[in-house]
Amino acid sequence: MQNLLDLHLNPDFMGVREHCLEKLRPYQMERLESLMRKYPTLLSGAFFLRSTSRNGTIFSYPDDETGDNEVIAWSRISDDHEILCAMNLDQENYAIVYVTVDDVMHPRDSSMKCLFASDLSPAELNIEVRNGKAIRLTIPPHALVIYC
Repeated sequence: MQNLLDLHLNPDFMGVREHCLEKLRPYQMERLESLMRKYPTLLSGAFFLRSTSRNGTIFSYPDDETGDNEVIAWSRISDDHEILCAMNLDQENYAIVYVTVDDVMHPRDSSMKCLFASDLSPAELNIEVRNGKAIRLTIPPHALVIYC
């Protein structure tokens, strides 16, 4: 089975491979491979780049000139199921950002659970009404988080 690096990041999208994924330990890569088998949406779901915001009000995409290029977030969606992935490319600082999620799939007062974190991260996050719907992520330096 192709791994996450080869399947989704050829060529290296905005430095995600170099700055984050290549730094994962072998056991973390094994956990990711296991997740891809358990959640086929990670491989075959529709891909959506997600906008982020530091203040919860002004959202932008990482490729915008004024956008945050330190956090890359995307969703994979299939069969009314969303899996959100986000990476902090900063080498030294935590990133605290709001990330847009699908507005229709997530009712008010719902939450998303952590499936994977390459470093300490909250186990569950509440959906907030911001830019449609969003969750507030705290991502350690060089870390990858996956929520569903």
